[in-house]
Amino acid sequence: MLRNILAIVAVLFALSSLLWLTLGPSRGFQPGTWEVSGGWVLGSIVLGFVGAYIGGRVCARVAHDARGATILIAIMIVLGVVSALLPVEVATGPRPDDVSMFEATAGALQPAWLRWLNPMVGVLGIWLGSRKLRV
Repeated sequence: MLRNILAIVAVLFALSSLLWLTLGPSRGFQPGTWEVSGGWVLGSIVLGFVGAYIGGRVCARVAHDARGATILIAIMIVLGVVSALLPVEVATGPRPDDVSMFEATAGALQPAWLRWLNPMVGVLGIWLGSRKLRV
């Protein structure tokens, strides 16, 4: 199970890095603020689904039955709810024009609804990814 979780984390990190390299700070954030842009929101939803789908496929292959995917979905729900309920640390002051990916990750202000949508997208991706191999 730990391999499945690490696989999802690695895929999401790689895809998020690619999204950051594509958008950069000028298109990843609203001008002068730490609020993420619509392009970043859309990209993160798509990449979250792709990463969860791949994680579901890996989980179904490794587990050889539906229990592995069910456990992974349960973990996604629990971690997603905990993450959505945690208070958000807001970066202070205006955003500089040039920020690194790690500074952007630490300072980014995402809409509250996105924090609740991400686990649902993850659950759907895992379920669909694991379903193909269970049939």
